[in-house]
Amino acid sequence: MEQNELFYIAGAVMPHDKIKRNDASYNAGFLVSKIYTDQEQAILNAGFIKKMPIYDRVLGKKSKRQLDVELRTDAFKSLNFRSKHDREAAARIAERHRLVKGRKSPTDPFRLRRERQIKSLRLLDRVRRPKSVLESPESYFNHDGLYRSTENSTPYVFNQNGKLSQGETKRAAIAMHLMHRDWSNSYKLQAITQTPSSAAPDVNTGERFTEKLSSRSVRNIFEAAAYTSACHGGFTSFLTLTFTKAQRLAIFGGMTDGEEYVSAGAHHPIGYKRNMVTKRARAGEKKVGDPIVDIAGEYWTIPSKDRPIPRVMNQGGMIAGDYCDIKSKPSQVFTMEKTLETSIGKEVSRFLDAAKKLYQRGWVADHTRKTDPELDAPYSDLAKVKVPKHVKASEFGPSLEPADFHYIWVAECPENEDGEPNPHVHVLLRWTVPQNLFSPWAKRLEKIWGHGFAKLERIRKPQAAGTYIIKAVGYAAKGEDASQGLIKGNRYSIAKCSRAPAWECLASFDADNMTAIIKELGYRLEQWKKPIKRKVNKLHVAKAQTIKAQAIAKQQNKPEEHRNKLQQRIIRLEKEAQKLNQTIKERGVHVSTTNRFCITFEGEQSKQKIDQFLVWAAGARGWSLSCRDMDMTDIKANADDFYRDHYVAFKDKQAYWKQVLQEEEKRYIEEVDEREVNYWKSVQYQDLGYG
Repeated sequence: MEQNELFYIAGAVMPHDKIKRNDASYNAGFLVSKIYTDQEQAILNAGFIKKMPIYDRVLGKKSKRQLDVELRTDAFKSLNFRSKHDREAAARIAERHRLVKGRKSPTDPFRLRRERQIKSLRLLDRVRRPKSVLESPESYFNHDGLYRSTENSTPYVFNQNGKLSQGETKRAAIAMHLMHRDWSNSYKLQAITQTPSSAAPDVNTGERFTEKLSSRSVRNIFEAAAYTSACHGGFTSFLTLTFTKAQRLAIFGGMTDGEEYVSAGAHHPIGYKRNMVTKRARAGEKKVGDPIVDIAGEYWTIPSKDRPIPRVMNQGGMIAGDYCDIKSKPSQVFTMEKTLETSIGKEVSRFLDAAKKLYQRGWVADHTRKTDPELDAPYSDLAKVKVPKHVKASEFGPSLEPADFHYIWVAECPENEDGEPNPHVHVLLRWTVPQNLFSPWAKRLEKIWGHGFAKLERIRKPQAAGTYIIKAVGYAAKGEDASQGLIKGNRYSIAKCSRAPAWECLASFDADNMTAIIKELGYRLEQWKKPIKRKVNKLHVAKAQTIKAQAIAKQQNKPEEHRNKLQQRIIRLEKEAQKLNQTIKERGVHVSTTNRFCITFEGEQSKQKIDQFLVWAAGARGWSLSCRDMDMTDIKANADDFYRDHYVAFKDKQAYWKQVLQEEEKRYIEEVDEREVNYWKSVQYQDLGYG
């Protein structure tokens, strides 16, 4: 019987797949003739025996040793498998580290490395840049798409079920707020989204841990530095605070390392706090109207037949032990506390409080730095000098009111060379002293800090203090250039007098198509900036090359005149770059295609620019100009009349490109090849009879 015959016969009562799983009888020879090996068949053919018993057997079965060898071989190959690229890399490493090397050009490794880098950059560039403009995301999320989406949809505030709530306002969900900041003379049009009342954020609970400065924190630091620079003269000193080993242990767990800890006493790292409330609540205890007495409190007897009138017991504290009302008794009588535990924010606050008192009350310098006129060498004069306090100035001269103490501090905790956390704090201060008092001033501040080394520097450009501290914490504005470490509690703080005042909302408008208008202006401004930024980049490259040439000239002991020329070229390139950057800044407009929710106007003419922008958006781009605080229908009508031609041209252009994109044969616009243009020109030249 053949296998196909078996499938045909059994297929009448059983599916084909089940037959293949249940064909043990067929394989064992139950439905066919007995299967013998070649040796057994030769014995039967010789006639020595008539038949031979046959049992279930597996044909071609391998021995146990052979199976074990194959299994171990497969396991070894899987563990030591190396791809073609790994083998090539191993061969290159072996070639580079072998003892006997052939004669090669010294530039070969550099050329190979350079070729690999160029190849990788080309591959990444192909992945990053689409083949055509129409394949990029901006072709779908550009300002034209935003214009169409605004015309086809209306925003509303929905509840968590996706329906309109009865209690929610009927206004549009997105509003444009016109905001003003007086100290910088800036105006801003900001998109604000109204969230439903059911989508309230969760309450912050527990301890706070952060790994880096957020974008909001960076913005607050920049604004505070700009405000202090514009209104108070800027920060003038830069201070770096470090921590000793004992203080680092206190920050990271409130324990000791065992070396300085000899006996338990007043400075024991573990303490226990009683949660019972006393009559006179101490620091950290809860104050209640009817306090609980923690030891031997008074109580009243229960009325009975023998004693119907209650009696006050334990008035003098005769009974020793805890007594309180059951409902007022805490669930946990004692709480374990780490007495040495602290945080970076607590230590910096203590230091700044002491420094503020020193700033506002004055201090005494224990020495001054002077220069010997005969030897022309500095020395320390041990005579004490009284440094006056800082007071606010008035129109009639100094007043008796203490001056404001401006500061910004930012903490970071990166790893050191040994992989251990290295916490330190960067501080900006608006506090300067004469040169002869700088040494005692630094000594006094380091003594106040008391937890390690404190480095004090003078800021040469107070206007750039915000950028200075951001660079010090590892380019936090970019967020990925350096690890700032994990910190418990506050990561930064700004003095109240140094905080930039908040934006003031002047009016509120319906958003309508304003996001599309902002993105369109972002495209225009970026196109205007591109040639200027290219020039700035070229100047930076030339400056870097000149700095490198200056270093080489210094090593080679070139003439002083040659090095001075290089230094003058560096200064000239730097000033040209600053001039171009100033040209971009003087434009007074900040808008980007990546942020279509905000546009800012700065400078002396910011008020005229924001007025012109609102009227242009209403007339030339069809913005509704629907103000929620006042009636502006007359301004809208005047804007429509003034920019009527611009609006008609804008709508015609939109309709034209919409029709172009809808046509199948014109979906992809290909550029004409220059060789093809030359060919057809030559054909035309021959047809005219000039060939």
